[in-house]
Amino acid sequence: MKRNKDWEKFEDLIAEEFKEIAPYATHTKGSRYGDLKNIPGVHIECKSYDSKNVYQEDHMVKCIEEVPFHSDKLPILVTKNKDNNIRVHMSWLDFKELYFEYYKLKYGENNV
Repeated sequence: MKRNKDWEKFEDLIAEEFKEIAPYATHTKGSRYGDLKNIPGVHIECKSYDSKNVYQEDHMVKCIEEVPFHSDKLPILVTKNKDNNIRVHMSWLDFKELYFEYYKLKYGENNV
């Protein structure tokens, strides 16, 4: 599967989306600390490909392995396919924990 040449633009686009809550969000210059930096709570890898099916398990494994054991960062893989569809991939347990926290904040502890 061939990566797009616009991968850096894609990383900049995703970083820009975080500026409201992380004003210093930016892409890294190649790092074992993810493709984006200065975004609290998440470790983000971005992959852009010239095909329809862009998820690759090895990218998710790499993302998970790069998060230090003691870190509270969520490993997240963000992919873009040739049709510019952007998807977020994460583990089920991380999603469940994130959603439960969101639900409790939105609806209150007593509505669980």
